[in-house]
Order: sequence, then structure tokens, then C-alpha cells
Amino acid sequence: MHISPTEAALIGTSLGATATLSAAWLTQRSTSRRERERRLWDRRVATYDDLMSTVHTYAQLRAHTRRSFDLPELEGVRSEALHSAATLAARIELYSSERLREACERSFDCVQRWLEAWEEWHQQGADVRLPSQADGLWKKFLKRVEEAEEADSELLELLLADVHGKSGKGRKPDNG
Repeated sequence: MHISPTEAALIGTSLGATATLSAAWLTQRSTSRRERERRLWDRRVATYDDLMSTVHTYAQLRAHTRRSFDLPELEGVRSEALHSAATLAARIELYSSERLREACERSFDCVQRWLEAWEEWHQQGADVRLPSQADGLWKKFLKRVEEAEEADSELLELLLADVHGKSGKGRKPDNG
């Protein structure tokens, strides 16, 4: 079989065009994937920022309540906690690992538990309640605060590990 110079030129041009189109397609596909991953990462980090802010806000509220024996606007706080937890839980569900989702659920559950414990203690009435180890409901509140602090610590450790690509205490981050 003999190929004429014209046929060879056409075959060469076709192969060159095919290679150019394939390279362009692969480059575009790779660029699109990187852009999609960057947008996903940006949303994930924004969610983590909101989550860290919420966790720190409730940590400050717990500390204030423990020091002052007062929880301002309990109904507003409860409503805010539920709203924040629901919104963030939905975003965490979309953007994070299973371990991080579970840690988030534990943290939000602990928020509700220490708020409920404080409410129980506070409803005793001013003449009965004592912020001391002698008051069983105050002890219960302090225990719930401790549980919340542990849950928050675990959650924040997992968040930082995910964001920075490393983990504390010898654990590998779970990229779910």
C-alpha cells in the first residue's frame, strides 16, 4: 500500500488536529474540575468559619452563665441555638466527613443539654437554688458544661485537622 504525499499530509493534519483537540479538551476538563473543587472548598471553609463562630459563641455563653449564674434571654438563646444548629448541621452534612458530622451533632446536642440543665436549676426559684456542689441540679449543670466543652474541643480539633490537612494527637484527618 502506497500513501501519496497528499494523503500523508491529510493524515498528519488530522492526527495533529485530533491531538490538539484532545489536549484542549483534557485541559478544559482539568480546569473545570479544579474550579469546582475550589468552589466546594470555599463553601466548606465558610461553613467551618460559621461553625467555629457558633461554637465559640456558646462557649462564651456557658462561661458567662457559670460565672454569673445568669443566662440572658433564655428563650431567645434556645431559639438561636436550634436555628444555628439546624442550619449548620445541613451545611456540615453537605461539606464534611462522617466523623466531623458526628462531632457536630454531639456538640449541638451538648448545647441543648447544658441549656436544659441550667433551666432545671434556675426553675427551682431564687430562695432554693444554690450555685454550689450542695445543689444537685447545679452539679448536673456543671457536668453538662464539662460534656459540652469536651464535645466542642473534639469538634474544633477535627475542623482544624480538616482545614490544615493534619490532625492533633496522632490521628489522621478523615476526609469522608
